[in-house]
Amino acid sequence: MIRLIARDDALSFPFSSGAEEITFHRMRQLLKVPDALCLSDGKDLLFVRAGHGFPAWIYTRRGVSGETLSELAASLCVLKETHHLAGVIGRASLVRYLELALPFPSKRRLPLTAYVCEKPNRFTAAGERVPAGVLDPAVCGELLAQLGEQGREPIPEAARLAAGTDFCESPDAYGWCINGTIASLAKITVHPEGLSHINSVVTDTAHRGKGYAKALVSSICADAHARGERTMLYADTSYAPSNALYRAIGFKEAGRLIGFDFI
Repeated sequence: MIRLIARDDALSFPFSSGAEEITFHRMRQLLKVPDALCLSDGKDLLFVRAGHGFPAWIYTRRGVSGETLSELAASLCVLKETHHLAGVIGRASLVRYLELALPFPSKRRLPLTAYVCEKPNRFTAAGERVPAGVLDPAVCGELLAQLGEQGREPIPEAARLAAGTDFCESPDAYGWCINGTIASLAKITVHPEGLSHINSVVTDTAHRGKGYAKALVSSICADAHARGERTMLYADTSYAPSNALYRAIGFKEAGRLIGFDFI
């Protein structure tokens, strides 16, 4: 039976090892959010909504019964109305089932490939890596807007400076600069579990194809490896250039996700 469970119970949910744990590492982070909503059947399924208006991440073990999935779909119908549930993200087969089972319209999200890197290859390029704290927030905001357009989640012009400021204030964000010009950005979120998350990777359109993002991300991953950490990231499955870049650095595919938003 699927039921609401306490956050402490959700944190102790027995994730399987290997690729499953890596793919759904994000869920373990969300469980620590104070207002996270957690559902579980206590054995094979764990569902977490990070907060008001955010999509839920769904973790399932292989071989979940049709009865459990039907029960989950029924639960989502209730939660959509009572808890402002925005959508779901999870393993492709599960999400496609829910998409067919739920009686309301939805909008498909980007397909994502989860990658993990145990030992990175190091690349060099002209220029140098610099900490984000010395970068121009306005320029960073414009680069992040390019990333948003690529991911079909545009950043409004009025919000770009704030996005750039937030990036520059992060202690683990970096830029790759060529004679003072910002060519690429990337950030790593360091976690005590020893599996850190690379995100916000973008190269300015005028500087693409020159290896700047590869040099930047590989240097960040090399530092993490020296600290004894693995690195992971999610990439747009349909965007070939970034997937090729991550594989060259040494990232291995750990799983694929899709999601949809409720309309």
